[in-house]
Amino acid sequence: MNNTIGKIYFNDTKLKAIKYKKSILEHVSKVIESGIFLNGPCSKKTELLFKKYFDVNYFVSCASGHDSLCLALQSLLLDKDDEIIFPVNAYPSAFPIYMNNLKGVPAEVDLNGQLDPKAVIKLITSKTRVIVMVHLYGLVGNLDKMVEICKKNRIVLIEDCAQAFGSLYKGRHVGTFGDIGCFSFYPTKNLGTLGDGGGIMTKSKKHFDYLEKAVQYGEKYRYKSDFVSGHSRIPEIQAGIINIFLENIDSEIKKRKYLSNYYIEQILKCNLHKHISLLSSNKDSKPASHLFVIRAKNREKLRVYLKKANIETFVHYPYSINKIPAFNFLSQRNFPTAEMLSQEVLSLPFHPYISKSQIEYIIAKILQFYTLQ
Repeated sequence: MNNTIGKIYFNDTKLKAIKYKKSILEHVSKVIESGIFLNGPCSKKTELLFKKYFDVNYFVSCASGHDSLCLALQSLLLDKDDEIIFPVNAYPSAFPIYMNNLKGVPAEVDLNGQLDPKAVIKLITSKTRVIVMVHLYGLVGNLDKMVEICKKNRIVLIEDCAQAFGSLYKGRHVGTFGDIGCFSFYPTKNLGTLGDGGGIMTKSKKHFDYLEKAVQYGEKYRYKSDFVSGHSRIPEIQAGIINIFLENIDSEIKKRKYLSNYYIEQILKCNLHKHISLLSSNKDSKPASHLFVIRAKNREKLRVYLKKANIETFVHYPYSINKIPAFNFLSQRNFPTAEMLSQEVLSLPFHPYISKSQIEYIIAKILQFYTLQ
């Protein structure tokens, strides 16, 4: 099969921007004319739309997914000796924990890259205050078990939904099971913007009251700060773009699911199971398919082969936290499953605008690679 389409990009966010270009430019023009660039009607509308979409009472927008987890942890008023359990393979989620000077406790994951409840139970101590469950790749792990563990031990459950907007568990949106749900609007996310942004959902009015102030110098009223805080505000332009994209998010998620299933269909059709494995979500879930991730033998050689065929791939993520220089204080710990996955996982090109013919070409090239081995 010849590639007559040209380079296949991993995530062509440009196509989405072009699709909605007219609406986006009209929105930008209105913001410019209003002269309100922060804390205006667009960001307020984002918060209202999210509360309606998730059927929750409390939601705060912020500047990024990173800030959403930072602020969520700050809202708990933790001490430096308090322990936060998190999955060792969730690279971006580790930073907010340690930046808050908290005691991070990395935990092993299962073969689908999700936090392993058995590993979590072994790590719980009298100082454990929070478990951060990351719905990596848009997949969902055993949420029931994690909720049970947290309730039994009086531990706060934070769901990191940066990659899982739209994923469901037993018919409910992820982010609504824990005490706090964190979201990212980075451009490549299921619901992204054309810059950056984030959001925090909580069941607790106490946490909401804190978060509402924390995004603006600890203020409820201007210049009357109740506590020391920085600021984390989503620009009006970016908030308005999120609102535009949110109007069609369900159809986009449906398309993602269709394309994910088509990938699987092609993989099975080519009998590639001897060489690659598929990651799966919990049987009670309906993942929103943020990434299409496989486990591949000879991954690095396969990546090179696909690159030569003009197919762009990524690895999410090439190292578990204990193998990263910034976290060398964790280097004495071993996480065999996470470390194995870091050597095998490969994210293939995937977005709502990828074509079936492109998917067929990608799978044909993967088959060709293993046939030549």
